[in-house]
Amino acid sequence: MKEDGAGNVMAYGSSAKVTLQSHYDMVCIGRAPKIETVVENGWMHAKESSLGADNGIGVAMMLYLIQKGVQADFLFTNDEEIGLVGAENLELEIRTPYLLNLDSEEAGKVYIGCAGGEDIYVKRDVDYFTPTVPGRRYRLLAETPGGHSGVNIAQNIPNAITELCSVIAQNAAMEAASFRGGERINAIARHAEAVVWMPEGHEPQIQSPCVRVEEIDALTVPLLREGRVAAKALFGFAHGVRGWNRELDLPQSSINLAGVEICEGVIEVALSARAMSNEDLSRLVDQSRAGWEALGFESRTEGRYPAWKPEVNDFSKRVLEAYRKIYPDASYAAIHAGLECALFSERYPELQIVSIGPTILDPHSDRERVDLESIGKVMQVVSDLSTV
Repeated sequence: MKEDGAGNVMAYGSSAKVTLQSHYDMVCIGRAPKIETVVENGWMHAKESSLGADNGIGVAMMLYLIQKGVQADFLFTNDEEIGLVGAENLELEIRTPYLLNLDSEEAGKVYIGCAGGEDIYVKRDVDYFTPTVPGRRYRLLAETPGGHSGVNIAQNIPNAITELCSVIAQNAAMEAASFRGGERINAIARHAEAVVWMPEGHEPQIQSPCVRVEEIDALTVPLLREGRVAAKALFGFAHGVRGWNRELDLPQSSINLAGVEICEGVIEVALSARAMSNEDLSRLVDQSRAGWEALGFESRTEGRYPAWKPEVNDFSKRVLEAYRKIYPDASYAAIHAGLECALFSERYPELQIVSIGPTILDPHSDRERVDLESIGKVMQVVSDLSTV
């Protein structure tokens, strides 16, 4: 067994033909990492937290096969959820001709392609002013279901930041003292809150069912001079799907309004862009940066990872054949989310890669759950392929 400087771990088999690979980190939402599992009607979920089936199930399968003495190579990667960091900085040798990634989330699908992505951060200084007329302060609180910024982006899940800022934008007399929202760069914002002020004679009008208001007090406090401009920019930003791939029947490109925070006189907005081709990704990132820069924001990017172009090869055919013994309707697919497969494919052009996994719904949220029956079926497929 070997470990590299990025925290990746490889357990080498003596006569391995295939490398099994999963990441061992998770997105912690709610009470996680204090996880209390619950099993209901054939599904496992966690009480008031994300479950970590993404990608804990893959890790569990690999540990089971190690205990069984299967002679495959087992690669456990680190920090996938914060930008595929472990895979990007892999120092361990992949010595087999085939790699089976266990980080997909729909049983019966043989994944042979994924989106590329890049994170965008924009910021600008903010000034404050003190109102000269009496008024009252309120707290706006937005709460939405949340979800994975790639897998769930086409489901029209409300974004808490968008919903919060819609209230500020739609109340002409409302000024903001502060606002913040979002949890993780790769999660649709679930929570957002703002402290706002309105002059006497005006009360907040709330149209969004996701937002509630609490009256605080009548203290005179500094207000953001650019608060309404920032709120309108956030409300007007086109969070969600930007283009559709009809051939693959999934988003071609999308962008997630992931977070906003004001700290020490600076407002910073975090965005996560995805696309099924590297060309579309570059275009989306450039357009997004240009739009915010036109509003006086500075921009930077980080965490870029490439798209994994769908390709049918000998290994994918073998995986599909094995899968159809368990799932007769199994088929090829691609996913509008980042998989470490893209980085492995870029680094090892001759490596044949496929991704499979059990059915996991709503990852990166406290609604995450895994179909227990699908785990057993996928385990059969993985066992068959571990000694190809």
